Amino acid sequence: MPTIIIGLLATAFGLWGLAAWWWSVVEMLRGLLPLLLLGFGLLALASGVSSVRKAPVSKKDELL
Repeated sequence: MPTIIIGLLATAFGLWGLAAWWWSVVEMLRGLLPLLLLGFGLLALASGVSSVRKAPVSKKDELL
């Protein structure tokens, strides 16, 4: 029961803070979004490179 009350209080204060400092939240998101895109892009690139390295080589590809 105390966990539910603490969760409700945290949610209420979070929503209040979001409404009170909306423009600060927007500025933070504008700065954080390019960093997240860069991180996810590098992760996808590394995943793609590792999957190409692990791909089996067929006989037809060896001749070329």
